[in-house]
Amino acid sequence: MKYKVVYFTRTGNSRRVAEKIANILFLEALEIRDNMNWKGVFGFIKGGYYASTNKNVVIIISENLDDAEELIVVTPLWAGKVAPTINTFLKTKALKKVHLVVTSGSSYLKDRSYYKSVTDIIKSKNNEDAVIDDFTDKIRLD
Repeated sequence: MKYKVVYFTRTGNSRRVAEKIANILFLEALEIRDNMNWKGVFGFIKGGYYASTNKNVVIIISENLDDAEELIVVTPLWAGKVAPTINTFLKTKALKKVHLVVTSGSSYLKDRSYYKSVTDIIKSKNNEDAVIDDFTDKIRLD
């Protein structure tokens, strides 16, 4: 199975997780960026609003992902949903071929049924490496 690891990050947490996954699976982690400024308190509030209302943003991807059979998508959880950048990206993908890895402080993604798999990495549980190991073991078995 040919996988690609892609991620969006505001604070660096999702980047760290994506790079750990990519390193274990001998892949490259590719960043998806957007045209928004999510910095500071106003960026945080704007991000929550965009996520909760499913607003699209302009996304920038540096590599073609069409040759991937399945995607591993790492995203932060904003207002109970994936970040707007990832939401916009996922609108163009077959969700049954997406392994979603969600990073958050203490919450879980509620809407999970559309994806091939969903893995939550909750900072407050202090088990990031164990969750990543379990996830990558399952990917290797696919």
